Amino acid sequence: MINDAAAGPARPAPAIPAPGAPLAAGPTTWPARAAPRRYEDPAVLAARAGADPARPRWHVTAPYGWLNDPNGLSLWPGPDGSPRLHLFYQANPAAPVHDRIHWGHQVSEDLVTWRDLPIALAPDEIGPDSHGCWSGVIVNDNGAPTAVYSGNAAQPTQVCRLARGDASDPDLVSWNKEPGALIAGPPPGLDVLEMRDHSVWHEDGRWWQIMGSGLPGLGGAALAYSSTDLLHWRWEGVLAVGDGECDGVRATATVWECPELITLESADGSPVDVLLVCPWDAGRTLRSVWMTGARHGARMEIGLVGSQDLGENYFYAPQSTLLPDGRRIMIGWMQSALDKERAMAAGWSGSMSIPREVGLTEDGTLRYRPIAELERLRGRQVAHAEDERATGLVARGRSLDIGLSGRLGDAPLVIDALASDDGERRTRITVRRRPARGIAPGAVGQEAWAGWLEVDRSASAVPGSPIILTDTRLLAGEVPLGDDGAIDMRILIDRSSLEVFVNGQPLSARVGSDPGDDAVVIRSGLEGARIEAWEVGPAYGDRLVPMA
Repeated sequence: MINDAAAGPARPAPAIPAPGAPLAAGPTTWPARAAPRRYEDPAVLAARAGADPARPRWHVTAPYGWLNDPNGLSLWPGPDGSPRLHLFYQANPAAPVHDRIHWGHQVSEDLVTWRDLPIALAPDEIGPDSHGCWSGVIVNDNGAPTAVYSGNAAQPTQVCRLARGDASDPDLVSWNKEPGALIAGPPPGLDVLEMRDHSVWHEDGRWWQIMGSGLPGLGGAALAYSSTDLLHWRWEGVLAVGDGECDGVRATATVWECPELITLESADGSPVDVLLVCPWDAGRTLRSVWMTGARHGARMEIGLVGSQDLGENYFYAPQSTLLPDGRRIMIGWMQSALDKERAMAAGWSGSMSIPREVGLTEDGTLRYRPIAELERLRGRQVAHAEDERATGLVARGRSLDIGLSGRLGDAPLVIDALASDDGERRTRITVRRRPARGIAPGAVGQEAWAGWLEVDRSASAVPGSPIILTDTRLLAGEVPLGDDGAIDMRILIDRSSLEVFVNGQPLSARVGSDPGDDAVVIRSGLEGARIEAWEVGPAYGDRLVPMA
């Protein structure tokens, strides 16, 4: 249970089957794959995607069709033995809509340029993933790449499946599924709202995994299992339960999706358990949050809770991996905010965030920064200024990496991005100090931060314009400030993709704007400001050609 003195009276605990209780048996017969829906020719979709001026150039996108959760983010040896980053993802190669989900696949040698590979996993005709191969991870089982993922077969919950890759193939293009479901549902006697998605690790001679779930009347939950062989799993209990609340950037809602359990190093060098989850409620993807605490086997006592990204569901379902140099990097899904008709016209839907390095700081919160390798994509420098209080036009471009530092005074910092020349259309980024009276006495973690960040998309396009998004809500939340209001800020603009980092706290957003709107203007600046901006090159060469 999350420790929060302000959370109100304790809720009654559900009946939890004891560790080792029997697992639910799978059906004796599985449903057949749903009849494929008829969409447009993938080659047409690919052509539309390639021509769409809103499609990001240097964030991961599918070559065409649908993309959502990152899956199987992991390092495997390339042809020369050096590690390469593999990114699998939820994909529908038939259309830019969520339907008949496959695992798409891309690979990178440098963390920022990518190459498409063929579909890795596809739904079976009949079986526990006949309606979709949903989210999961890839682990190293004695040298064998092994995928643990959720199969969707139109049952009350998803099920746990396993597929093995060929370690001798550096591209990991061939996968063989184990038959049946390894975990077909919760243990008998445990009532759950949903059950899917996996975090798997090896510890003390055993495999462990948690699956995302939700307990009625309580909130999101992580269900724990252990195994000696990845095939036969033992029920270990509920790792942690959330607050059941849906509103607020740190609320953990009724169901947890895409859980991940990792360890980060604290400021004093000691290890800290971190549980990452995506609160979900009745079909709504809400946000991504982190929780720190102390884990003892299959139980975790939660302390601090924080928002991974103030952009709510524009940074969703993230996965992380540990690099050989010790950095932990993370990638999340950025939704498109287009309706089905407009997504079909665009030929694509969804992109990933830029990979982020994540770590813990002295106040116990997680902080993020774009990976250093992003600088390899920088092209022409379009701005460089050091001024006591710089204002005015900074740069022009719809593919920019902007760095800004200085001191925030009493006046807010106001930046208009993707703006028209007359200033009528713009996406407004504002950083201000929070009123001292707005910070509760004794506040800790993000609630104690002294800054406030907003991204206002209400004027990004003319009302009624066909380029306006289905979602233009204000995105906002607390950000940390340095001594005397010091700010270190990055703004990443990639056509419709916007990522803002303020002293390590991100806010991601999708923006609908006119392709001709490319001005970046500081309306109210920082004291002692330093500004630099670069154009950013593409992350791809030729994209994958649709199969006939």
